Amino acid sequence: MSSPAKGVLGWVALPNILIFQILLPLVSPFIDVMFVGGAVWYGVRKYFHPDSTDPSDFIKLVVYFAAFLIIDFLASAIAFALERRQPEAREDGWLLTQVWLQRFAYRQLFSVVLIKTLKARDSRKPFAWDKLERTAAVNYVPADRRDSVNVP
Repeated sequence: MSSPAKGVLGWVALPNILIFQILLPLVSPFIDVMFVGGAVWYGVRKYFHPDSTDPSDFIKLVVYFAAFLIIDFLASAIAFALERRQPEAREDGWLLTQVWLQRFAYRQLFSVVLIKTLKARDSRKPFAWDKLERTAAVNYVPADRRDSVNVP
């Protein structure tokens, strides 16, 4: 990573991978859980102690969670703008509207996979991603014509 012959790609890529593909996906579900837990706790306090519950606590909770979502959405919008291949295509705008759904559904699934992967790494056991066993049992049968392929 520090070799000048290799360039500075490692100084950019490795922190990027660490921050955006490991640390943030690990923290994001906790933000969601803390928001839901805080909202439920506020509801319980409001139900059992309506006189002593301060609504500003709930407003702060919603504002912080909304700020998190807005920053996340703006980062996605910047990524879409930088990655645009065809400026006249409207597909990017439609995909950007789907980011909200992805943040709540896919993020939870991705976090489970990431946590399982880190647990497997920490267990020091060999970890395979459902690799196929190589048997070399394929028989070559030449095709009748060069442009035809007969798949059994």
